[in-house]
Amino acid sequence: MFKKSRIKIVASIMSILVILWIGMLGAIYASSYIELSKQNRQMLKTHAEMYDISKQNNEFPPDKPINDIEHGKRPEFDPQSPMYQLSIFYNVAISYDGEILEVKNDSRSIYSDDDLEKLAKKTLKYGKDSGTVKNLAFYKMDKGGYILVTFMDNTVVNENAMTLFQYTLIFGGLALVVLFFLSMFLAKKIVNPLEESYKKQKQFISDAGHELKTPIALIQGYAEGLVDGVVTDEESKKYYYTAKIELTTGGNYGYTFRV
Repeated sequence: MFKKSRIKIVASIMSILVILWIGMLGAIYASSYIELSKQNRQMLKTHAEMYDISKQNNEFPPDKPINDIEHGKRPEFDPQSPMYQLSIFYNVAISYDGEILEVKNDSRSIYSDDDLEKLAKKTLKYGKDSGTVKNLAFYKMDKGGYILVTFMDNTVVNENAMTLFQYTLIFGGLALVVLFFLSMFLAKKIVNPLEESYKKQKQFISDAGHELKTPIALIQGYAEGLVDGVVTDEESKKYYYTAKIELTTGGNYGYTFRV
């Protein structure tokens, strides 16, 4: 009985801990993913707004003022920030009839021009203007006369995120093992006093039952003697009717029975 109680306590503690752990990890990674997706979209949109296919010697990334004069507003992401400058962008300009007008690759790229062309055409089939394909985040923009598909390489970010996730699982699993043994210790501490109390109660009932056998036997003997007519004179009958049986167990308990 108490072994099952310990198992139930350990199971309850571990269930709560696992649920909290999974919920916390889910919340952290979900919020990180949302924030990263938002940041990628802002960077890609800024890059796409600065791109101009009409410039024959357009630098990469395009050399355009921070203030977007054409639209009269500042870009969503600062193109002078270290994060923007260290990011790798690719551009594929596609006409409305599907002709590739220009491919802007990077010298550090692991993707060929053909790969980028295929990926750009693939994104045109998507209903949304931003998202991810392989390890590339993309953003589509109508530049007035052609569609620009801008890619940003997230290979390093994705690999770092995967490494972090693996380490989280490893150390989280080790922490759960430690907490499992701790919960077993706590369950034992919780159940042991109850188990000791139950054993004492059981022993008391057993001892009391044993001690009650003698007076009960005497009462039964008196009753049978009266029923069987063993006593005939009035004085003896009176004694039997008023007999007192006193029982003292270890000097602590006293019982008086009247028949």
